[in-house]
Amino acid sequence: MSRRSSPLVALGLTSILLVLIATGPAASQGKPIRIGEINSYSGLATVYTFPYKEGISMAVKEINDAGGVLGRPIEFIFRDDKLKPDEAVKAARELVSQEKVDFLAGCISSGVGLAISAYAKEAKTLYFATHCQTSRLTWDDGHKYVAHTTNNVNQYIRALAKKAATLPYRKWAHISPDYEYGHNVWDEFIAYLKQLKPDVQVMQENWPKLGETDHSPYVTALLQSGAEAFLSSVWGAQEIAFVKQARPFGLFDKVKYISASVGNPDELDPLGKEAPIGALTPGFAWYDEGMQKRHPKLAEWVKKYEARGKKEPTLGASWGYASTYIIAEAIKRAKSAETDKVIAALGEGFELEFPWGKVVMRGCDMQAIPPQWTGIVKMNAQGKPVLGDIEETHGKDVIRSCDEVAKIRALAAEKKK
Repeated sequence: MSRRSSPLVALGLTSILLVLIATGPAASQGKPIRIGEINSYSGLATVYTFPYKEGISMAVKEINDAGGVLGRPIEFIFRDDKLKPDEAVKAARELVSQEKVDFLAGCISSGVGLAISAYAKEAKTLYFATHCQTSRLTWDDGHKYVAHTTNNVNQYIRALAKKAATLPYRKWAHISPDYEYGHNVWDEFIAYLKQLKPDVQVMQENWPKLGETDHSPYVTALLQSGAEAFLSSVWGAQEIAFVKQARPFGLFDKVKYISASVGNPDELDPLGKEAPIGALTPGFAWYDEGMQKRHPKLAEWVKKYEARGKKEPTLGASWGYASTYIIAEAIKRAKSAETDKVIAALGEGFELEFPWGKVVMRGCDMQAIPPQWTGIVKMNAQGKPVLGDIEETHGKDVIRSCDEVAKIRALAAEKKK
């Protein structure tokens, strides 16, 4: 495993509004294509969203320096939703009606993403969900005005459950934030785990609120649950707090820990020596030698990212970077920034190569399908927590089929009648 550079330094991004647009010839070629980006730039999500914004900035500069899209520069206008659906919808209305953006994008909270999606449908404005992960976004509640540019819960949680099914555990519990994402993760995980291992038993369910700061009652409950293993889908600063609070109780030594996110640098780096060694988890392990061998362009991308501010890349950074290029590619294929034409281009589907592998933008549900990585949290020779024993699975090998999605949508529509 290669040596990692200095720990991630949080970006000092305090303004609510930031326009990212490259200077020079490309920026003056035509009227900017304006994208209103709404995300949680305060609170527990910032370990993901600050690097995510940096990934967008990197991609915008590359695209605009190369001449933009259709001879026009791309411009992002950012708003902070404060992890609140009503704040997000308020921002979306302002961006569409006052800022006259061409498209909406963003949002790490699945609940917030569903709220923006509902508004986008009403306003007939295309929304690129670039950060949240609920499968409902493009499946149960899918419509023509929402495209999902990152993986959904179904993909990486199925990959995780597939690995978990090989472990000798049948008695399970979980701790998940009590909102859309937490419920989606647990539903997908336990359904697929039972499909692979029918004798699995659920011993206990724990539903702390999103943003909960005191996890001691849940740690005690997990220790007393009789479970042999548990899944956690708390994330960001909440996951970091949960891990730090659980360690003194010996939770991770007594019950096998499977996490939906702790393997990402966004969480491992802040945890440092308090990281949960031995946890099974997905993660964006850009530093792994095996991953860099499979994806030869990854090391070069990492150097370019670090050169921008000597920060390590994170999962959030990769999402922001990839989503920006997917948006640009959809406009390019449409040969227009007109909403209906871009929707039509997305409906045809396309593929893009990124430094970490191929991303399929599937036409039937306008859902991105990237590679997935699962591994074990370890401490490297330099005393830094990393993801090791990595297994790579492409999302296309685990995601529900277009026929299954059609059935999900039909059932959801029937329930709404």
